[in-house]
Amino acid sequence: MTFAKTAAAAAALSMLLGATGALAQSSAEPATSVGCLHMAKKVSAALDANQQSPNYSAARTQAQGAQGFCAQGLYKIGVDGYAKALEMLGAS
Repeated sequence: MTFAKTAAAAAALSMLLGATGALAQSSAEPATSVGCLHMAKKVSAALDANQQSPNYSAARTQAQGAQGFCAQGLYKIGVDGYAKALEMLGAS
């Protein structure tokens, strides 16, 4: 019985932490076409400012993938992809 309670508490905590992370991401930019455009501009500026970054190529590839997702209407995946590219460059 104690194991079941512990497992349930751990599952609830995991869900809560996951939801909090999703809220933090979604509050930065909405998962819409406008959010994609804003993030694309941020990433473009970050790429221009960080051309000597060792992660430049990977971040550019990540941004290109995010652009593809946004073009297909998969805005959440696109916005998250742009956020990952910014993270790779150490930008916000």
